[in-house]
Amino acid sequence: MDINENQELDLLDVLKSIGNAIAKFFSFVLRIIGWIFRLIFQYKYVCIACILLFVALGIFMNKGKIYRAETDLRMNSYPSYFVKDILDPLHLQCLSGDSLNLATELNLTPAEAKTITDIRSFYYMDIQNNGSPDYIDYEGTFDAKDTSMSIVTWRLKLRVEGKDTTILRKMTDALSYLFANNEQIKRENELRTAQLDDRIAFVDREIQLLDSLRKKEYFQKKKEVSVTMDKTVLLNEREMKLFHSDLLELNKLKQELEWERVFYAQGFIFENEFTYDLRPINRTSKSIPKFILIGFFFSVILCGAWKFKERISNYLNRQV
Repeated sequence: MDINENQELDLLDVLKSIGNAIAKFFSFVLRIIGWIFRLIFQYKYVCIACILLFVALGIFMNKGKIYRAETDLRMNSYPSYFVKDILDPLHLQCLSGDSLNLATELNLTPAEAKTITDIRSFYYMDIQNNGSPDYIDYEGTFDAKDTSMSIVTWRLKLRVEGKDTTILRKMTDALSYLFANNEQIKRENELRTAQLDDRIAFVDREIQLLDSLRKKEYFQKKKEVSVTMDKTVLLNEREMKLFHSDLLELNKLKQELEWERVFYAQGFIFENEFTYDLRPINRTSKSIPKFILIGFFFSVILCGAWKFKERISNYLNRQV
C-alpha cells in the first residue's frame, strides 16, 4: 500500500469521526427535547399555571402605555458630543424620577414632566469616515479608540418616551428652551456674535472708505498729475474699475458674515417635529409572547428542580 492510499484512508477515517460526532450531537439534542416534552406532559398543570402567571405579570407591567417619538437634531455651531453631554443628564433625571429639575430645565409643569419616561440622544456613526452617516448607534457601542469608524459631528438622533402623546408634541419647544438657556451655550453664542459684529463693522468701515475714495475720484475737478491727458484718463478708468470690484467683494463678504451671524446664532435646528407612533411601544400584542416564552422556560426549570429534588437536596447537604 503506497503513501497516497494511506492518506486517503486517514482522510476517510477523519470524515467518519466527524460524521459520528455530528450524529451523536443531534441524537443528544433530540433526547433532551424528548425529555423536556415528557417533563412538560407530566407536570402540564404546573407549566400552564407558570405561563398564565407570567402573562398576568406582563399585562400588569404594561398597564401604563408608553409612547415614543424621534427626530433629528442638526448642529450649526457645536459638535454632537458637546450637545450629547447636555442631553445625557436628562436621561438620568428621567430614570431617577426627578421631575422637578426636569420641569425647570424644559420649562414644563411638574405634572407634564412626570409624564416623560425617558429622553435620550444617539450618535450617527460614519463607518467610511467620509462625513456621511451610515447608521445610528442605538446600543451605545461606539468606542473612541476604534479608528475604523467615527461619529458624525453635525447630527444627532433624539428620542423621547412619554405616557401620552400630548407631551411628545411639546418636546421641540421644551428642548429649544433648554438650549437657549444653557449657560455655556449662551456664553459661546455671545462671544461668537460679538466677533461677527466686529468683523461686520470692520467691513462696513472699509466699504465706506472705498466709497468715499470713489466719490472723490468722480467729483474732484482738479487733479495733480505728472502724465499726459490721455494717460490720465486711462489711469482714472483703471482705478475706478478697481474700486468697483473691491466694493463688490466687500459687499459680498458682508452678506456672508450677516448670514453666518443669523445661521450660527441658532446653534441647533430640529430637522422636523417629533414624530411618534400612535401605538405604544409596550403594547400587549408585542410583549405577551415574550412573557409566554419566559414563563415556559421558568416552568421547565421549576419542574426539573421538583423532579430531581432529592438529588439536589442530597448534593446540597453533602459535606464539603
